[in-house]
Amino acid sequence: MRCRPVSPSRALLLALLPFVAYGFSWYYNGQYIPLLAASMVTLLLWGGIGLWPRTRAGFPWPRGFLPVFMLVWLVWFWLTLFWSHVPYSSWFYFWTLGSLPLAFLIGALMQPEEARCAWPWFWRGVLASAWILASIGLWQYYQLLGAGAGWQGLRPQGPLLDCNSYAAWMNLLFFPLVAVWFLRERQRKVGLFDRQMDWVALGYLLTIAVVLLADFGTGSRGGLLAWLCTLPFALWGLGRGNGKRWAVILLLVVIAFLLMNYPKGFDIVGQLRPGYIGNNIATVSRGLMWIATWHIFLAHPYIGTGLGSYFLFYPEYRLPAELASAGTYAHNDYIEFLAEGGLINLGFLLAFAGTLMYALYRLIFRAARLGISEENRYWALGLVLGVFAITGHALGNFIFYNLPLSILAGLFLAQAWRLYQQPAETAPILPRLGFRHYGVAQLLMVLAFVAAGWFLLLDAGVYLLFSDNAWLSSVITQPNARAVFLMRAARFLEVARPQATQPWVYMGNAYQNLAAEAKTMPTAQRKVLLDAALQQYRMSLVGIPRQSGVYNAIGNVYVSQWQVLGMDHKEALNKALLAWRRGLAIDPSSVNLRSEIASNAFFAEGHVHGGLNFLKDGLQRPLFPEPRALLQWVIASNEWRMAHDPHAAEQTLIRSLRANPDFAPSIQLLREIVAATRSQK
Repeated sequence: MRCRPVSPSRALLLALLPFVAYGFSWYYNGQYIPLLAASMVTLLLWGGIGLWPRTRAGFPWPRGFLPVFMLVWLVWFWLTLFWSHVPYSSWFYFWTLGSLPLAFLIGALMQPEEARCAWPWFWRGVLASAWILASIGLWQYYQLLGAGAGWQGLRPQGPLLDCNSYAAWMNLLFFPLVAVWFLRERQRKVGLFDRQMDWVALGYLLTIAVVLLADFGTGSRGGLLAWLCTLPFALWGLGRGNGKRWAVILLLVVIAFLLMNYPKGFDIVGQLRPGYIGNNIATVSRGLMWIATWHIFLAHPYIGTGLGSYFLFYPEYRLPAELASAGTYAHNDYIEFLAEGGLINLGFLLAFAGTLMYALYRLIFRAARLGISEENRYWALGLVLGVFAITGHALGNFIFYNLPLSILAGLFLAQAWRLYQQPAETAPILPRLGFRHYGVAQLLMVLAFVAAGWFLLLDAGVYLLFSDNAWLSSVITQPNARAVFLMRAARFLEVARPQATQPWVYMGNAYQNLAAEAKTMPTAQRKVLLDAALQQYRMSLVGIPRQSGVYNAIGNVYVSQWQVLGMDHKEALNKALLAWRRGLAIDPSSVNLRSEIASNAFFAEGHVHGGLNFLKDGLQRPLFPEPRALLQWVIASNEWRMAHDPHAAEQTLIRSLRANPDFAPSIQLLREIVAATRSQK
């Protein structure tokens, strides 16, 4: 492919930047914010460099539905930040979910010649990444196999935190690889089994083989079903004259399936039986999660709770029988989109899936009317099939909430759209919008990209300084100097990034600890510190109001420092109880908050049976084994000491130890009760 109008260095740069952004996203996993910042800043840099010549030309806009749809979708994601219930969390998910339309828009709006010259380089990077990703999964598989992991544990997840999402990643890569291999084979002038070797075609075939091995090694039912549902479209669209080639691919499929499932006893076959699905804890839990998610939607039916807010709202709506998931995602992007953004948000995702179906229809049944070459059709069909596979998989797992999948899907779809749409361009839109001096538009684009990158870098700093700052100990070895540095950093970030919660909480804790430790300090000064701590805690609730831990800290300040605050004990207790109840409403499974309320609202007032009933009500909530054992220990302790009923306490502890026999506090308390009972006799 000759790209004379485009310099090789620029073509390489326009391919390298999106690949670097894609690479940074691999280990983000919704947690390590610096990787999100690096990925998105790189993507914005790519957009600035790629779109700069377009703005100088007045920004001609390609004709067609998809660019307009993607722009409106991205703008919708941005608008939801203004009414999100948890705006700071939604900011990160704006980039995660919005990376798909953003990557598409940048790729689709670049100058056609530059995009055409950059794509081969980017595709080479995708091929290299396929080998790296598959190797990571296979290495994990054989390490688990060597460690004697059972069939449930023998599920590699690659760089992600979930094997199902890793399987979706492999599906996203598989279908374009097959299409390009078919194209390469069709362009040969000799037969498939001719002795003349095509090393490039062989390389593609080996890549397909390792991707299949990694894919089937995950044991993902959702991944397998998505692959099976997409395969007929691939057979239909790529089947003409490719019978022998499909035979080779299906042979590789059978071999990979047998190799990777033999150590598991082919358990995945049994897992697909209706009886197993209906009784398996994983699928049953999904059903319960979807019911709870539906209830979240019913409580916020119009504009939802905000992007990425699911894990903050789910504890309040979690059903008692659902204890198999971490509660981070709904394991169904469609219903999670509904809960987080209402019907409009779901409508965008459904429209996206419908667009993919329409693109497949055109590429398979109306290819002649498109007027494109067979080479372009193969490329476009393979790329669309890959995105289609993960879109279907999103019905049973969280897919688009994985940053690398969203970025790669957007890039794949942009290239596919260019190939099959072959868009004509409208007249430049900047003059029609009133921009006569294109430098103004360029300045606005630079300011928007720099502002977005600045906030992302600030968020990366917040995470590195206040969420994962172990590295700081090796840089600033003196504890006092480190504390001073963190306080100054927190003060700066409170101004520069006021929605970030961690700096406010850090300063609140610092003020509270200083007031509690400085006993010789005058009361007036200690009161100033405590008032400042309370103010810091309240400000931390601006970006993410649903923080039960912050409400717990506020309550503790009131109940422990009411004298210093100059408050009446009853008034301070009421404020503490209000804060604790708010925290418990956010997280009904919090044993600490429930215990604080029981102690101060019931036991301290002499309402022993009311307090015990309040504690026992917590057992009806969804509790994991250790928190349940802890709550039962609290109940037993109060039955013994407050209600003076050692027999009831013994029965509570015995029931607890039957379910959790290794819980040391329950064992110790039971021994104390037995010893005290014997001494009384």
